[in-house]
Amino acid sequence: MPPDSPTPRVAPWWVERAENLLSSKDERTLDLGSLWELFERFAFVQENVEPDLLLLDVQARPELQALWDAVEARAYSVTEALDAAGDDVVQQLRTGDLVAAGFRDRWEGLGFTEAAGRASTAADDWLDGLLRISRITTGQNRPPFGQVNMASRAQRISDFLSITSPGQHDTIYDLGCGNGKFAITVAASSAARVKGVEYGQEYVDSARRNGERFALRNLEFIHADVRDVDLSDGTAFYLYFPFWGEVAHAVARMLGDVARARDITVYASGPRHDYGEHFLEQVSQGALCLAPQRLDFADVMVLRSADASRRA
Repeated sequence: MPPDSPTPRVAPWWVERAENLLSSKDERTLDLGSLWELFERFAFVQENVEPDLLLLDVQARPELQALWDAVEARAYSVTEALDAAGDDVVQQLRTGDLVAAGFRDRWEGLGFTEAAGRASTAADDWLDGLLRISRITTGQNRPPFGQVNMASRAQRISDFLSITSPGQHDTIYDLGCGNGKFAITVAASSAARVKGVEYGQEYVDSARRNGERFALRNLEFIHADVRDVDLSDGTAFYLYFPFWGEVAHAVARMLGDVARARDITVYASGPRHDYGEHFLEQVSQGALCLAPQRLDFADVMVLRSADASRRA
């Protein structure tokens, strides 16, 4: 290149992503899960291009304004298609055209194999698109001993349903339910009563709004410190590492007390240190017994009432 030639401008990082997005499949041909995957890709670009920097990009290369306008227009179209696909499923649930067993078959049948380059599965994309719940929710205050909300993976929800086989006489507690993916999915997939307990007000508000869309009579969200909730009617309890330390210790002790009074199943996922150890303490005290560990779910402890056989 001659010394007096101008230095080529490097395209902003978002340009290639935007061009790839605009060349993606027509949203009218995509199913719910594929629409969610495309929606998230558009959202990533829109949320990570700062307005001030975009203005500078356009000033340097005016033709980029048309590209950005096209991205926003297509993102709006994808959002509309996602809403329509989700509303169709919601309507089927509300009218009874889609029963619990059929709903479960629909998302489980999509499979749990992670897509290349994405920490997601077809079943998760379908559920997350239906519920409009991202896997990780940040930007909200965490209570002491609480965790950042992470939506449960579809395979874990499926495993819980297979282990507990909940029916109309069961009451399931999702302790630290966050935005409600597990609770809503289980309530729509079974006849059991499902209660989600959450300390964060914003999470509870979001979960309730989502739950109201489906008009599920077997679903309830409780805004409370889990230590203040009466869990005595529960038959199965789900915990996706929602808290640690003093709260985890108190909850494990509460579940131990319930296990001494009735037959329950506890599905607790998380590290052993400062979380799982509190449940294992209830095993050593004779309230719970621990099922054998499974390779596919190495971080999951399945615990049941130790006196179940005696009460049978």
